[in-house]
Amino acid sequence: MTQNLDQENNNKTIQYPECFGFLSNKQLEIVNNSRLDIFYRAGETICKQGTFASHILFLRKGLAKVYIESKDKNLILSIAPAGQFIGLTALFTDSTFHYSAAAYEDCEVCLLDSNMMKSFIFKNPKLGADIIRKLNESTIRSYDRIFSLSKKNIPGRFSDLILYLSEKIYQSDSFSFPFSRKEMAELASMSIESLSRVIRDFNRDGSITLKGKNIEIHDKDKLKKISLNG
Repeated sequence: MTQNLDQENNNKTIQYPECFGFLSNKQLEIVNNSRLDIFYRAGETICKQGTFASHILFLRKGLAKVYIESKDKNLILSIAPAGQFIGLTALFTDSTFHYSAAAYEDCEVCLLDSNMMKSFIFKNPKLGADIIRKLNESTIRSYDRIFSLSKKNIPGRFSDLILYLSEKIYQSDSFSFPFSRKEMAELASMSIESLSRVIRDFNRDGSITLKGKNIEIHDKDKLKKISLNG
């Protein structure tokens, strides 16, 4: 989590939040002395909606889903890659997690004491501004996703998912993802049968090639057009 540790980064592990560059050496030392690093295996729950949030979570490695639980069906708000916070909304509200998070793949999570973080934010305007920016970005992503799921047809929702994975998660037009077909259908809010049909259609028209968990995008402009008209 300190500046010198960042030299040990690989392409999947992030040692500390980017906004911690605004912290003093003394504050970084406090973080290092109080942090708790936890490893979660794929499928394990990282935090539970409605439970007390004594810490906010920083995803150092892996990929997680953030979702709201309900009696009938869960709503996935976002896919969280390494480098994102989980639980920032609990900092200045009622100190409870307002959503759950679970690991899509093996994850390393750093627990940061909420009171410590609030103290840093009050004393450090640049850190506070960056936290507000992160909260705003998270809110916008959630708005975009809710609009996609509630207003777009199946091809539009599938296009949105593929574009999001390509541009926001993997930054590549060719990648492998950790989701099962059931999880992918859940992400796009459709049945497994509908997912199979739309994958077959997209493979057939040459927009993508999807085999197993490997995907290659051949025509991103077509996907964007489908998303826009969805």
